[in-house]
Amino acid sequence: MTGFKYLTALAQPRGWIGGIAGVAATASLGMASLGLVTLGAATHNPAAAEKGRGSSFRPATPSGAYLAARHAERRFALSEAATLYARALADDPDNAGLLSRTLFLMVSVGRIDAALPLARRMIAKQPQARLANLVLAVDAAKRKKYAEAMRHLQPQPKRGANQVLIPLMQAWLEYGAGNRDKALRTVREVEKVAGFANYYYLHSGLMLELAGRTKAADARYKQALADEARAGLRMIEAIGVFYERTGRQTEAVALYRKFLKRTPDALGLQLALARARRGGKAAPFVVTPGEGVAEALFDVASVVRRGRRRRQSLIYARLALHLKADFGPAIVLIAAVLDERGQREAAVRLYQSVPRRSPLSWSARLAAAQALNRSDRSAEAARILEAMAGEKPKRFDALVALGDLYRGKERFALSVKAYDRAFARIPKVERRHWGLLYARGIALERSKHWARAEKDFLKALEFVPDQPFVLNYLGYSWVEQGKNLDRARQMIEKAVSLRRNDGYITDSLGWVLYRMAKYKDAVPHLERAVALRPQDPTINDHLGDAYWMVGRHREAEFQWRRALSLKPEKDQIKVIEAKIKDGLKKPGKKP
Repeated sequence: MTGFKYLTALAQPRGWIGGIAGVAATASLGMASLGLVTLGAATHNPAAAEKGRGSSFRPATPSGAYLAARHAERRFALSEAATLYARALADDPDNAGLLSRTLFLMVSVGRIDAALPLARRMIAKQPQARLANLVLAVDAAKRKKYAEAMRHLQPQPKRGANQVLIPLMQAWLEYGAGNRDKALRTVREVEKVAGFANYYYLHSGLMLELAGRTKAADARYKQALADEARAGLRMIEAIGVFYERTGRQTEAVALYRKFLKRTPDALGLQLALARARRGGKAAPFVVTPGEGVAEALFDVASVVRRGRRRRQSLIYARLALHLKADFGPAIVLIAAVLDERGQREAAVRLYQSVPRRSPLSWSARLAAAQALNRSDRSAEAARILEAMAGEKPKRFDALVALGDLYRGKERFALSVKAYDRAFARIPKVERRHWGLLYARGIALERSKHWARAEKDFLKALEFVPDQPFVLNYLGYSWVEQGKNLDRARQMIEKAVSLRRNDGYITDSLGWVLYRMAKYKDAVPHLERAVALRPQDPTINDHLGDAYWMVGRHREAEFQWRRALSLKPEKDQIKVIEAKIKDGLKKPGKKP
């Protein structure tokens, strides 16, 4: 183990506060999600949120536009790339490759109106073109031209994601065309795809419910709930709404409460539970076949994003938004993908566009603040998080995010205060809060409040005794203080066994052996740590110390000089320089 920056990077567990990455990936059928209101007076139109953000660069030649487009695309500046590709295409309109790329980028940034004529041109050149046919099918579905939409889906090969997407879309289109029995037969193809039976149960249930076949829908939903491991937020919401709308409030309450035991801070389900308890009116989950197609596109977008196929995920989510303009989960998914790829400004605008009435709005707001912080706008982010903490005095997630923000900026006293305020809002500290204990422990240790920090680390280990990062941080801290060395060694050895290729934890084991004067035993562990993390100054410094103590003085001096070249923390520079000049004292002698 080594310095503070790594340790704080590790202290980012998000399952217990509902991080936004979870929303986009897990608002789908198969995963648990978060409770997700906008920053300031934001637009509720995702397209308007990104309008006018193309390139201001005006290349002098078509080749210049093309090269600039390629460069923008590599940076994931997709809006800029789409504009530049369109300029290049205008000068070379018969270039099929350029036409295909421009179409892809236009859909990726949600400029569907601009993509439609490109798709038609693409079909004229290549009738089987997959993306062009998909875009035209979705637009036809939006116009309720279901037979036309189905014709555009016919050339689609049922491979990869299409094994699920195409039958789901075709089924909803058949439903829209009035062929309800055929729709139910078509959607059953999804049941045959390994791991996707729940998508069949959900979508067939939605179709049956929309057709007024309540008993049959109920049977499908029961099948979906039988596999609890795959029961995610959207499925729970859909079935819960079905129970509410059919006068089964007690069952809806039981369903929401059961799922909230797994994700207690999911605001969307908290709101649904409160509505069901008071007998409020729940809106239908799917109202039209077009919304069913949008759900299918979003479900598959979520699946492929979990497989890190971000661009394909963007395509499906953008098309879902074309069908359903205020589709909060799709907006959040797109924003999260852009956020992950460093497009913070575009991500923030999209997070802000989530409608205030959406249950995803709260978490979208949290994510926007975090994206602002990563964009070096931490003061703005802190103001937003403080405002959120004031708006909902019973929720603690905004305060946790505020504590994380201050800890990341090394403002540890403020970080501790924010975490303390968060804990004050938690009625009972449970296992799911171990990450918060760990995070506050780090802030306390760094702000010289060791007694409190130690209590937090030990409490975290009561909940998660095999958590390698907590074992490592506490063990290393003890080593640095020269206390509990035997126990520290045992803890760090366990951490190493759990993360064998973690250079920082391997360093911790070498360092505890060093502090126990087992210098020869320490050397191989520290050498391996340097091999795993060669650019870390503290690990190189530790190896230099161990080399000196076993008589390898020239190698020790090399490691110390290397540590200096890697920009160690300021308080270590003079210490390392002194070692280069005078070496270390012999074992048993005071330095």
